[in-house]
Amino acid sequence: MKTQHQLRGRRYNIYELMDANLIISAALLANFFTWYFRPFDDIREFIVKRWVDFFVRKNMFWATRAIVIITCPRCLAFWLILIYTHNLVGAIVASMLALIIQKIMRYAESE
Repeated sequence: MKTQHQLRGRRYNIYELMDANLIISAALLANFFTWYFRPFDDIREFIVKRWVDFFVRKNMFWATRAIVIITCPRCLAFWLILIYTHNLVGAIVASMLALIIQKIMRYAESE
């Protein structure tokens, strides 16, 4: 199986290119699911309310902070990449890319 590709004079391992594609995809999907796609708003609000109510009743207030994973695009992108690839640097890059995408989309939305 051929795993090397030539791109602009440099040899890239196919797995390096797949990581970049995966990081960009995770950043875009995180923004899509956390705030851009409106049909998910009701489902997300229901999950957040149930999660918080459940842990408040159990006096486990520390667990209510974990809900930020499905409400923050940076957090969702970071944890998706970290869990899937076990690559901390890739997770940080995905998180920063999600932040940049969010800023660009909010700026375009405000215009």
